[in-house]
Amino acid sequence: MLSKIVAVVIGAVVAPAALLFHTELKSSVPGRDSIVKGPPREVVLTFTGKVNPKLSSITILRPDSSNVMSLVIDTKAAGKELHAPVTRPIPPGRYVVRWKTASADGHVVRGAYSFSVDFVE
Repeated sequence: MLSKIVAVVIGAVVAPAALLFHTELKSSVPGRDSIVKGPPREVVLTFTGKVNPKLSSITILRPDSSNVMSLVIDTKAAGKELHAPVTRPIPPGRYVVRWKTASADGHVVRGAYSFSVDFVE
């Protein structure tokens, strides 16, 4: 009985600590819910921990989830950022950036956010 209690206590302490090692998206360019003047030239994702660019993907979608373009991530960059050039202009409108990466502990994290492109005046 005592061993079960010890196991539960250890699990309660270790499980939340393990969650602290998973990285999260800290900031992005274009920013979440931002309106950019003219098409972006690059997508930059900054995370709270180191990520593996070789195990990462970034896609720009329309709000209906149709693919606009899959971006090629610069695999030479290491650390907490992913850099991916936008290789062709995208017209004004609302878009979704969908991303996936692996944190230093190998845990796969993913997410998405929206931004809009406005006309250049």
